[in-house]
Amino acid sequence: MPGKNLFRKPFDEGTIVKLNVFGDYLKEWLPVFVSRKDIIWPTIQIFDFFAGQGKDKNNVNGSPLIALEIVKSLEHFIKEKKIKVVLHFNELDNENYNFLLESLSGIEGEFVVKTYQEDFSKLFFSLYDSMKTSANFLFLDQNGIKQITKEVFDKIISLKQTDFLFYISSSYFKRFASTPEFQRYFLLDPAQVQQMNYYHIHRNVLQHYKSLIPSNKIYYLAPFSIKKGPNIYGLIFGTNHTLGIEKFLTIAWKNDKVRGEANYDIDSENIDIKTPSLFEEYNKPNKRQIFEQNLTDDILNRKLGDKHSVYLHALNEGFLFKDANIVLNRLKANNKVKFDFSTITGGLHKDRDNGKITTL
Repeated sequence: MPGKNLFRKPFDEGTIVKLNVFGDYLKEWLPVFVSRKDIIWPTIQIFDFFAGQGKDKNNVNGSPLIALEIVKSLEHFIKEKKIKVVLHFNELDNENYNFLLESLSGIEGEFVVKTYQEDFSKLFFSLYDSMKTSANFLFLDQNGIKQITKEVFDKIISLKQTDFLFYISSSYFKRFASTPEFQRYFLLDPAQVQQMNYYHIHRNVLQHYKSLIPSNKIYYLAPFSIKKGPNIYGLIFGTNHTLGIEKFLTIAWKNDKVRGEANYDIDSENIDIKTPSLFEEYNKPNKRQIFEQNLTDDILNRKLGDKHSVYLHALNEGFLFKDANIVLNRLKANNKVKFDFSTITGGLHKDRDNGKITTL
């Protein structure tokens, strides 16, 4: 399944969306480690395993230069706190690799840049031990679907302080589900794959990776679907920390104010938030209605009985604290529940107080 070389022409709209999400998250991720009063991780590593040429035809920065810009913006913290920051850029294609070296030439600062021209799997496993003792961000911008195997996925989610973002050609699931090569990497029923809604295909890809998480492990995944021409691609974000998933979802909702998960009308609802319907029931997207109703039912049925569980439920459903607060405040205003805590916007990551909810 060969990938198309995107770097011999200007980045298209879908690629710009992908790079914006990547850059926005890295801007949120890196300060958590370098601007702390007490440094926990003295070594920070950023891995871009499919780095490409570094720029497009019009010198628009790709992921390697975006990462370097963000690191350089925080150099005063890195220097002051004596943090070791290492950026790893890998590109297997010879022409792309030479352009990458040219893009990186002359860039210096309070960081280390390492470049590679190796097969992803070989390089990933050779660098894996170094990830065990550092805070890591992994960007895996593959052309296709086959690189993020169950073995690689298991290794990544077992790391202590590691967030990842990988890009996958979700359309391939529908196009190649019955081929032997696909079946080698994904044990999915081709008949079921063919029945999937094409626009929802990336949601199904997410469910595949969720199924690989051990039942006794807490881990958060979130998708962002990207339509480029007739094809569906997508980002999958992963983290073991509530702060990480909250930050990613905030960025996703910034890019998709209706559903927080795509650069197109993923549910074919034709909702225009600038021109709402005259009828209230048509002003909310189906996804939000389902979330609010399910959360309401779970609170009233006492499946969710405290602040912590309500906010975790919201994050797992792809929503933010403020979205859960809408439901909590509505229930309280209607005298359905009472609780002795203020609704919060970010305290979950530090505050483990139950904040019990009592149904009336």
